[in-house]
Amino acid sequence: MATMHILNTGHRVESDLVTSILVSLQRHAVPIMSVCGGRAQCGKCAVRIVRGVEYLTKKSAVEAIRLDSVGADADVRLACQTYTRGDVEIEILNMHETSP
Repeated sequence: MATMHILNTGHRVESDLVTSILVSLQRHAVPIMSVCGGRAQCGKCAVRIVRGVEYLTKKSAVEAIRLDSVGADADVRLACQTYTRGDVEIEILNMHETSP
């Protein structure tokens, strides 16, 4: 198991090797936007990788195209396309608004 520390929420979330960062966050009710259902089409689930990039799966061609199309920095990944093999720190770039 890997632990994700989400800097802008303070959450710590466990993830396994076969679950995307997006699904792991959703399972733990972390407020992240996602519109396309994890198909790398919308780019809303972007996260900045602060620490642990060496533990992430490589970018697929589809992910790289979507990130390029939105002008994302090199340290940004799509949570729906990224899996972690070790502990990481991330920042969610598009927080889902929750009711007070």
